[in-house]
Amino acid sequence: LALEWGASYPSFVSELCLIAGCGRHSDWATGIGECERFAIMADGRWNGGEYDARDPPLGGLAAARMTAMLTYRSPAGADEKFGRRDASGTDAKGTRDATKNQATKPPAHPELGVASHSNENATTAKSLPFTAVESYLQYQGRKFTRRFDANCYVQLTYTLDSHDVSRGREGSYEDVMRGITQRSMVVGITSDVLYPFHLQREMVRTLPNSRMFAIDSVHGHDGFLLEIDGLNKAVRAFRDEGATTTTTTTGENLRGNAFADDANPDYDRDPLPPAPSYGAVNDGFVAALRSVCVEFDRDGFNRVLTSAAEKKPYAGDMGHHPRATPDVVVLPSSTAETAKIVRLCYERRVPVVTRGAGTGLEGGCVPYDGGLVLDTSLLKTTRMVPGEQLAVVGAGVLKNELDAFLKPHGLLFGPDPSSNPSIGGMASTGGSGMSTLKYGTSKENVRSMTVVTPSGRVIQTRRAVRKSSTGYELNALYLGAEGTLGVITELTVRLFPRPTVRCGAVATFPDVASAAKTVVDAVGANLQTLLRCELMNDEGIECTNVVFKTTLARAPTLFLEFVGNDREAAEKDWRAMAEMAKKNHATKLDFAADGEALDELWDARRGCYLGAMRYRGIKEGNPKKKEHVYVGDVCVPTSKLAACVSETEADFKAAGFPCVMCAHISDGNFHCLIPYAPEEEAKLMKLNDKVIARAIAYGGAASGEHGVGIGKMKHVLWEHGPFHVDAQRRIKRALDPRMIMNPGKIFAAEPTEEERAARRRHMVGGGTGSKL
Repeated sequence: LALEWGASYPSFVSELCLIAGCGRHSDWATGIGECERFAIMADGRWNGGEYDARDPPLGGLAAARMTAMLTYRSPAGADEKFGRRDASGTDAKGTRDATKNQATKPPAHPELGVASHSNENATTAKSLPFTAVESYLQYQGRKFTRRFDANCYVQLTYTLDSHDVSRGREGSYEDVMRGITQRSMVVGITSDVLYPFHLQREMVRTLPNSRMFAIDSVHGHDGFLLEIDGLNKAVRAFRDEGATTTTTTTGENLRGNAFADDANPDYDRDPLPPAPSYGAVNDGFVAALRSVCVEFDRDGFNRVLTSAAEKKPYAGDMGHHPRATPDVVVLPSSTAETAKIVRLCYERRVPVVTRGAGTGLEGGCVPYDGGLVLDTSLLKTTRMVPGEQLAVVGAGVLKNELDAFLKPHGLLFGPDPSSNPSIGGMASTGGSGMSTLKYGTSKENVRSMTVVTPSGRVIQTRRAVRKSSTGYELNALYLGAEGTLGVITELTVRLFPRPTVRCGAVATFPDVASAAKTVVDAVGANLQTLLRCELMNDEGIECTNVVFKTTLARAPTLFLEFVGNDREAAEKDWRAMAEMAKKNHATKLDFAADGEALDELWDARRGCYLGAMRYRGIKEGNPKKKEHVYVGDVCVPTSKLAACVSETEADFKAAGFPCVMCAHISDGNFHCLIPYAPEEEAKLMKLNDKVIARAIAYGGAASGEHGVGIGKMKHVLWEHGPFHVDAQRRIKRALDPRMIMNPGKIFAAEPTEEERAARRRHMVGGGTGSKL
C-alpha cells in the first residue's frame, strides 16, 4: 500500500518505511505451507513445535497468527466449524440469537461489524487460541466477504499472490519502482518466508533512494515485532535524518547494532548492504584475512593477493563470457584455513567464488559480484587409502598430477576430460571427458568429500564406503553445485586397475548419422573393453589436419580405444564393432594393435579447442590469427543421438558457421566448437539456443559436463521448469542464507520475468488443482 501511494502521489508522500513487504509477489501462497514449519516451529524460547490442531503452540505472535490462519483454511467456514457468531449474534447460517452473542468487547471496527470472540465450550476453546489476531484476520477478510472463511482466505491469498505495483501503470516493474524517488527505508527479515528476503533486496536494488535495515532473525515474517525496540530506534533515526537533510546516498546503510546478540554468532552485527553490494573488501578485511593466513604459516601474508597484476588472471575462465576482477584472492593451504577464511567472509558478508584450474567454459568461477576468489591450487593432498582402491585427493590436484601419483600403484582415476582440470573442479561441474562409457562420470567416481559450508563449518558428505543408507545423500547435493553451497576441499575418489593392453581403431563414415547409429549399436552390445568412442565430424577432421598436420580423410570419423588385460578380449570387441560399422556403411576401417600408435590422434582430439581457435586463420593464410571459440555442450538419450547430431550440424552449416564437432558420442554428449568474430556473437547465441532447445525436446540436458555458470541459466529453466528451479533456489537459501557462495550462478537470486511467466502458465494454464 505504501508503494502504491508513493507511486500515485509523489508530492504527498515524502518518505517510505517498508517493513516485511514487497512491490510484487508470486510465491505468497506457496510460502504459507513453509510458514507452518518455519514460523510455528520456532526455537524453544518461543514454545515452538510440530503444528497440531489439538495442541496448538501458545507462545509467540507468529505461532498464534499462523495457527489462526491455518484454521481459517478449513473447507467449512471457521465460524460454522466452531459455532461462533458475529457481533450481531448471527451464526454462519444466518440465524440470529442475541442471547448467544459471544462478543466480549465492542468491535474494533464498528463500520465492519467485526469483534473478537471468546468461546464458552472448553473443548473447542483449546483448539484455537482466540487472540487479537482473530480480529485482525476478520478485519482483513471483511474487505472481501462478510465473514473471514476459507473462501475469503483464498481470495486474499490470490490478491497478495498476484500483487504488482506496476499493474495499471505504464512501464515495467523496474521502471515504476525507479520512479518512486522518495527516501525509503526497507526493513528485511532474513528468515521471512511470506515475503522472502531476496524480494526485499530486489526492492532496494530498484528504488533509487533507498537503504536496507536487515533483521537476521529465525522467527520468520513477524521477526520485526520481536525486535521492535531496535527497529523503532532505527526508524526514528531515519526520520530525524530526513528532517535535517534533503539528499541521501543510494544504498547507504543504517547500523543495526540493536539487533546484535553476542551470545548468538548468527545474528547480524552489521546489516546486510543493499544488493548488489555486499560487505566491503577494505583494508580492514584484507588485514583480517592476512591474519588468518599467517596463523597457518609464515608465508600466509603472501597468499593474499591484492594488486591488479596478481588479480588479473582470476578475472575469467576459458569461456567467452565477460570478465570480472575480484577484490581479493586468497590461496588457502588446508581445510582448516579454508574454514577460517569462509567464516570471515560469512561474518562480513563478502562473496566467495571458488576456483580450481580455471578451465571452465560457462563463467562459473568468474567473480561478477566482486568479493573474494578462493584459489584451491595449494590444496594438494594425495594419499592412498590402505587396503582400498581409493585415494584422498585435495581439491586443487590436477587430473594429470593425480594420474602421475597413481601410476606407480598400477591404478588410475577413470574420468578423463580433454583439458587438465582440478579434481575439485571436475566434481563441482560434472566434467567427465572421454572415458565415461567404461568408468562412469566424475560424479559417480567420488565416494566422499570434505566441504566447508557457507558459515565456515566443516562436514564430510558421507563415509567412504560403497553403501550408505544413513540420511540424505549430501554427496549428490554438493556434486555439480559449482561452489554455490560450499567449498570442496578434499575428495575420496574411486580407482581402477591400470590396463596392460591397449588397442585402437579409426572408422570413417559417409555422414554423422551413420557414425552415431554405429555407436548406439555398440552401446547396446555392451562391449566390455571399449574405453573411448569419440566422434569428429568432417569439419573437425579438416581442423585437425590443418592445425595438427594429420592426414585423415575429410569425413565423419570415430576414434576408438579398447583396453583390458586380455588382448584377445579387446580384439574380439573390435571385430564385433567393425561388423556394426560395416552395417552402417563405414567407408574405411583402420585397426592399430598397439594403442600407442594412436596417441598422436588422441592428442589432436584433446586439442580440438585450440585447433578451432586457429582454424579460420590458417585457412585464410594467417596462422597467427586466433578467434573466440564457443563450445557447446548438450547430452541426449543415445536413441535420439543420430537425429540430434545430424540436425545440429546442419543448422550451423546453414548459418555459415564452421562446426567443429567433437563428441563423447557413446554418452550421448556432444560438443560443437564454433570459432566466431565478435560481431557474430549475437547470431551464434541465437543459434545455440536453438540447439539446446532441440536437445531438451529430445529428452536431453542443456549441459552434459560443462555446468551452468552464467551461460546456461535460462536453459536450466527450459529443461527443468519453474518449480524445479525454485526448489534449487530454496535449497540455496536454506544452506547459504546470506547468499555469499558464488552468487548469481546456476539460477538468479530472484525469479526472472521468464520464470514468473512460466509459473503463471503452469498455475493458470488448465490445471485443476488448488492454487494453494
